[in-house]
Amino acid sequence: MRSMIAWLTNICGTDEDDLRRGRTTVIVAFVMICLAVLAIPLTFSGSNLLISLVIIIISITAYLITIAITRRGYIGIGSLVLIAFITLPILTPIVIQSSPTSPLTSPFYLVLSILVAGLTVRPVFIWLVLVANIVGLFVAWTIANTPIFIDQLQTSLILAALFLQVGTAWFTFIGGQITDNALKEARRLSNEARQNAARLAELNTTLELQVEQRTKALQIALRDLEQRTAEQARLLAENEQQRQVIRELSVPVLPVNNTTLVMPLIGALDTARIVDMQQQALNQIEHTNARELIIDVTGVPVIDSQVAKGLLQLVEAARLMGTQVILVGIRPEVAQTLVTLGIDLHHIRTYSTLQAALAKR
Repeated sequence: MRSMIAWLTNICGTDEDDLRRGRTTVIVAFVMICLAVLAIPLTFSGSNLLISLVIIIISITAYLITIAITRRGYIGIGSLVLIAFITLPILTPIVIQSSPTSPLTSPFYLVLSILVAGLTVRPVFIWLVLVANIVGLFVAWTIANTPIFIDQLQTSLILAALFLQVGTAWFTFIGGQITDNALKEARRLSNEARQNAARLAELNTTLELQVEQRTKALQIALRDLEQRTAEQARLLAENEQQRQVIRELSVPVLPVNNTTLVMPLIGALDTARIVDMQQQALNQIEHTNARELIIDVTGVPVIDSQVAKGLLQLVEAARLMGTQVILVGIRPEVAQTLVTLGIDLHHIRTYSTLQAALAKR
């Protein structure tokens, strides 16, 4: 059953409102076919069996045609055919005077066509259906020579039927307008939602592209930074090597022979140079097994207590390694400073010049 209804309501078209009306038209036509089939047994109890059967067969055929043309996308035509063949079976018995009820009470059934119009056509067409019903009703009465407005009861019935149709048309029109406005608002909101979703998807795509581009840029920057860091590390290593060479050159230790080393000092001695001097001297003593270390301080402008302390530490360390330290090149002003400071160098052999120290050996 569900598959059959799904097949019947498969309407060709794109407009959502037309598709809704088309599906409603098909369903109503299908229901009318079922009602017409169920009404066939009732015709056997009437006096006009043939006419009733003809009307039912024509109605079923019309409803099948309605379903066929509506499914092909001709929704407006299908709706009008449906309404017409709901109205005609009500008016025809009046014309041929074979109505099972009074000709003045049958018009009340025309409300059905107005209700169907409210479901299957746009609200403005409800008024056209109302006009068609009223005009068709008076035409049917005229053709059938049915007396109307002859007494108070008939007048009341006619006016009640007309009032009922007008009232039904009015309320159906209002309901249709409300439904249409609600559907339009829903479609507007749906379109806005789709547009917002499309914009969001576009922004998401743009954001993903930007993130991808930024990521690539960051990766490139990171590689550049790694390269620069590696280059800086290499430069720092080279700088450290150069500084080491400079330190070694600033406190050179020169071998004179297999047992004697000479360390000429030039320039002011600060704490760092004193430490370098001690390390260089002790390292060379260890490597060469020298027995004498001649320290030439001719180029040292000032020997203060800190420098003297460093020299004394080097003398003691060298003596522990089996090497005697000889100090040469002490200028008069330096000697005067050492005496003033009270620095005792009596246990250190001293010479005025390097040549004198080498000659006395």
